[in-house]
Amino acid sequence: MSGTDRGVSRERLLAMMTAFKSTYLLRAAIELRIFDALADGPADPDDVAAILRTNPRATRVLLRALAAAGLLDMDGEQFQLVSGARELLVTSSPQYGGGVVRVAASDWEWDAMKNLADVVRHGGTLLDVNAETPGFPYWVDFATHLTFATKPGAEFVADLLVPWAGDRPSLDVLDVGCGHGLFGFSVAARDTRATVTCLDWPEVLDVARTYAERLHVGDRVSYLPGDAFEVPLDGRYDAITLGNFLFQFPPSRGIDLLRRLASALKPGGQVLIVGFTTGDRPPAQDYHAHMLSLLMLAWTSQGELHSPLMYQKMLASAGLVDLDTHEKPGLPLRVVSGRRA
Repeated sequence: MSGTDRGVSRERLLAMMTAFKSTYLLRAAIELRIFDALADGPADPDDVAAILRTNPRATRVLLRALAAAGLLDMDGEQFQLVSGARELLVTSSPQYGGGVVRVAASDWEWDAMKNLADVVRHGGTLLDVNAETPGFPYWVDFATHLTFATKPGAEFVADLLVPWAGDRPSLDVLDVGCGHGLFGFSVAARDTRATVTCLDWPEVLDVARTYAERLHVGDRVSYLPGDAFEVPLDGRYDAITLGNFLFQFPPSRGIDLLRRLASALKPGGQVLIVGFTTGDRPPAQDYHAHMLSLLMLAWTSQGELHSPLMYQKMLASAGLVDLDTHEKPGLPLRVVSGRRA
């Protein structure tokens, strides 16, 4: 289901009403490692149950449901992987994407969204523990399990920053709300001069460390634990990135943060806001961005996704110049940038 489907029909309503069933079906299959059990070839439910140590009857019901959903092929009582499953759903694959379910279909999101009507009546989150709470556990999962746009988005940031920094004597990057840290690490991987400071909650920085070591840039990374609005900003930076961060806050609070960050820039340094945006195209063209905006409505006190123009206004209010919006075909993320004069 996506925003490109227009009009209302009984079939479409039923598909939307039951879409959550395919979500929990996929979650269960990934948790049980059903696709791993079929990686070596077709098997019947008893074989799969023996491999996974699950109940044979329940395994048969689950396998048939997966076949009904198009995630497995079924021939008699033999089940096998469909095209693409080996690459994306078998855990040993370099392209494995099953872990994203911990982010895209988390219990945290369900708890926030299940009372959406009351959220709209109230005007913001109803949760005592939410996305703005220090130490919110979801952010560890978000950092650990990369979405399908994370690596391409990080490479796009490097595409913009590394050539720009060619004539500068240094390339010191501050990654605010760094999560996995890839927006800074992608730059360090391409430019051996680059150093990266990761700013996030302490438990999230533990995840970023693992990615820094995996990408062999750990010796050029430092870590700054704490609240981006309060933690002392040591040093001056050539570039500051904020990936999927500012939409947690209203524009007024975003401006406060950007002013604070702008004062930590070296002359001519840049701020890059990276993430989903809304507001300048028909909503159907930015379906996932609008769904994310709903989540921010339910998960924060005043958050929602912003338009590129709003981000430019926020950067201008923080005193930055040479405002620009950067896009890459096929990439749902945008980069909005501004420079310190």
